[in-house]
Amino acid sequence: MTGSLGLYLVIILILALFIWAAPWQVLAAIGGYLVLYWLIGRNSGGGFRERRREKKAREEERKRLAMEAEEKRLRDMNHIHVVAAVIHDNKDRIFVTQRGYGDMKGKWEFPGGKIEADETHEEALKREIREELAAEITIERYLEKIEWDYPKFRMTMYCYLCHLDSGYTLKEHSAARWLKRNERFTVDWLLADRTLFLKAMF
Repeated sequence: MTGSLGLYLVIILILALFIWAAPWQVLAAIGGYLVLYWLIGRNSGGGFRERRREKKAREEERKRLAMEAEEKRLRDMNHIHVVAAVIHDNKDRIFVTQRGYGDMKGKWEFPGGKIEADETHEEALKREIREELAAEITIERYLEKIEWDYPKFRMTMYCYLCHLDSGYTLKEHSAARWLKRNERFTVDWLLADRTLFLKAMF
C-alpha cells in the first residue's frame, strides 16, 4: 500500500511539473503513456493472479494423485484372495452370518475366508466352512468374482453356490440367518458381499 501511494505521488508531481512548463503535445503524450502503463500493469496483475491460482490448483491435483497412488500401492500390498459360500436351501433361502470380531464386527456376510497358497478355491471353501460352521457342503457351481477396495486392503472374492450336507455350529460368527429372497437387503451387509446381488443371479 505504501509503495503504491509513493508511485501515485511521483506521478502527480511529474504531471504538475509538466503542466506548468511543457507544451500541451508533450503533456498529451506523457498522459497517454501513463494511462497505457496503468492498463498494462492492471492486466498483468490479473494475469499473475490467474497464473498463481492455476499453479496452486495444479499443485493440489498433483498432491491428490500422489496420495491416491500411495493408497493404491498400500492396498495392493494387502491384496487378499478369499472364497465365499452362497449356501441355499430348497425353500429358496440363503444362509448368511454376522461377524463377531474385528473392524467389521456386526456386518453380515457369506461364510468363507482366505485361500491358502497350496489350496484350490474349492478346497479352501470347504476348509473354511468346517472351521467357521463345523459343517460339510456340496459346491454346486461358480457364481462370480467380486473385486473390492476396502480402506486398508484390496479383496478379490470368488463366490460359489453351495448347499449344506449337515447341520452347523457357529464357531466364529455371532449370529446366522436364513434369508428369503425378499429379505436379502434387510441386513447390514459388508459392501463386497452386498455387491454380489447386483452381479450374480441366484
